[in-house]
Amino acid sequence: MCRPVAPPILRDFVSVFDERRSTREIEPASLHEIMNVISFVTLPRFEGTGEADSRSLRPSLSAGALHPIEPVLITWCRSTRVLRYNAYLHKLELLAVSKPKYLIRLKQVYQEILPEARGTALILLGDLGRVASHYAEPISLLWRDAGAYLQTTALAATAYRLAFCPLGILGNEVVAALDLNHTLVRAVGSAIIGRPKRDQSYCGR
Repeated sequence: MCRPVAPPILRDFVSVFDERRSTREIEPASLHEIMNVISFVTLPRFEGTGEADSRSLRPSLSAGALHPIEPVLITWCRSTRVLRYNAYLHKLELLAVSKPKYLIRLKQVYQEILPEARGTALILLGDLGRVASHYAEPISLLWRDAGAYLQTTALAATAYRLAFCPLGILGNEVVAALDLNHTLVRAVGSAIIGRPKRDQSYCGR
């Protein structure tokens, strides 16, 4: 189980909104710091019952309140670990990597895009089957959910005074490394999260 969520220090929403930046120069943060952000964004505030048992209320927008986006963290400090946050149990699950060569490639891509970033990778995996069970055109809704999740996480990271930079790659290497069924699970976004360096430079997003 993860520790109880420690909310960010109370700040004016406008200041958090205005201070949000995508930071290119990132230092590692502790897993506990990162999990405060991820669980704060992902943990259900209310869960449906009966016919609505697959729906929940969370800070991020989601079509039909289905929340099909699951955050996966990759840490490269000392050893490579792939960790999935289970929002319903509030715990981190260590995932078995079947094909580590794809994670090596992913790290290389990250370093090419953000050579000054040494944070933790955040990969968003989308459960296409969950959306398809309720909607006839699930793909566009999955993309919209992923975008909403990234935006919410970026604001939460700002509130916790952490650095966050979304990337222009999906993270399909994680799906391949875990040997998942790509027709049911899609990589739909990625980012780097950590601590900002003192002299910060920002992405244009």
